Amino acid sequence: MRILVDARHLSTETLSGVGEYTVGLLRALFEIDQSNTYTLLSSGRTKPQYNKLRLSSDRFSQLHVPTPNKLLNLRTLFLRHPTINWRAKETIDLIFLPNLNITALPEDIPTVLTIHDLSWKLYPEFYSRKMQAWHRACRPQELADGAAAIIAPSTSTSRDIQAHLNVDASRVHTIAHGFNPSFDDRLRAQDHGARGRLKLPKRFALHVGTIEPRKNLLALIEGVKAYREKTRDDLHLVLAGSWGWRSHNLRRRLWKRDTKGWVHVIDYVPSQDLPALYRSAAVTVCPSIYEGFGLPALESMACGTPVVATHTSSLPEVVGDAAVLIDPYNSADIAMALEHTLGSNMLRNQLIQKGLEQAKTFSWKKAAQKTLNLFEKQL
Repeated sequence: MRILVDARHLSTETLSGVGEYTVGLLRALFEIDQSNTYTLLSSGRTKPQYNKLRLSSDRFSQLHVPTPNKLLNLRTLFLRHPTINWRAKETIDLIFLPNLNITALPEDIPTVLTIHDLSWKLYPEFYSRKMQAWHRACRPQELADGAAAIIAPSTSTSRDIQAHLNVDASRVHTIAHGFNPSFDDRLRAQDHGARGRLKLPKRFALHVGTIEPRKNLLALIEGVKAYREKTRDDLHLVLAGSWGWRSHNLRRRLWKRDTKGWVHVIDYVPSQDLPALYRSAAVTVCPSIYEGFGLPALESMACGTPVVATHTSSLPEVVGDAAVLIDPYNSADIAMALEHTLGSNMLRNQLIQKGLEQAKTFSWKKAAQKTLNLFEKQL
């Protein structure tokens, strides 16, 4: 079986969460799948290199369309042509879309589509007009209707897909993400170097993710501020992630004097430095209003760092009983959770041990095997 993978989102220098998902899953698929071949589709002026995938030359081929992405997308939008497999020289047996994208699907080839979350539909106010327009251009309802099977990373997202895209439960399959084995709790000599490069404070709470309204970072700042004032603990806050859409309110908040010196925005952190970042943190806080999966919570647990997370959407599934759960709309709840987590060595050690055990239940190998089984069922 030859599988065509839409890898256009892997062309950027820095990988988003969807990019990390695609890389992690494909790596594991290439390790366990000894019978199928893969064609990775890319487009644009520059042909990407897939160094992170460690690809074997006899297991994959690249299909690069040199047409500029904007032109290709416009053509697809208005003409519904070409279909995603149009330029493939080999016969394609299955199409895999690791994320929503602007594309036209052929009617005679089964497609497996991953939908990571429905935040764009459930919380449109969190997205800029440009991002809302992009999601409309993807025609998610049309893609969902045309897919033979849909992958959701959590039961929460699976339910959302069934309810809001009117997809029958038999076509939606929950396959949880894995994480890179470099995320573990063993301290390394190079951790100190990473701390220096990232200019980390001595003691800090950590948030990892794009800086956008859905991440609820204004409430996080207020929660950490309240904790600092109550306990007199000089806990800093590190926000690790690229600036995203509609982040002007947070920028205005950071201009105020009461955040100076203890809130640090360190932008996107390279994947090789992320484990050291987690291991250096006193606690990782995931205050999101909505998450399709919540990979930072999983990575933090794997690194032996306790987690505070919201009780909404998929996060309770990811952390199990290994985290302190909070109300995302209540900054006082965040402050109280920090006080419990950081003020009790017994609770902290319990969270660390439970987190390490919880993390063991996730792996890219498990995700790849379930995905491969799903691929094979479509033929």
